[in-house]
Amino acid sequence: MSINFKTYSDLWIKAVNDKETKGLSDALSDDFVWCNDRFNWAVNKQETIDWCSSTELIGIDFTAYYENDEVMVGIHTAIEPDVAESSVMFIAKMKDGQVISHHYIREYDR
Repeated sequence: MSINFKTYSDLWIKAVNDKETKGLSDALSDDFVWCNDRFNWAVNKQETIDWCSSTELIGIDFTAYYENDEVMVGIHTAIEPDVAESSVMFIAKMKDGQVISHHYIREYDR
C-alpha cells in the first residue's frame, strides 16, 4: 500500500469518526508508535486502533503542510464532548509504504 496525506487523513477520519479501523490498521506498520513527547505518552499499533474504536473525539479539517515519501506534516481540528475545540499538528513518518510513527501536539488556546 502506498500512502499519501489525503489517504492517511481519510483513514484516520474513518477510524475515529466512523469506527471503521481496518484501513488505518493496514496502513500502520506492525511496530507503529503514536506519541506525544510533551506528555511522555506513547502507544503501539493495537492501542491506537483500540483508542480509535472507543474515543468520542471527532477529527475534521485535515490540511497538509508538507509531504514526501518519508514524512507527512499536517494539522487538523479535534472536537470532543465537553472539551474546548483544539488544533492538532502532527508529523507521520513512513517506511516501505506504511506509517511507522505519528508524533502530535494538541493545542487548545489558538
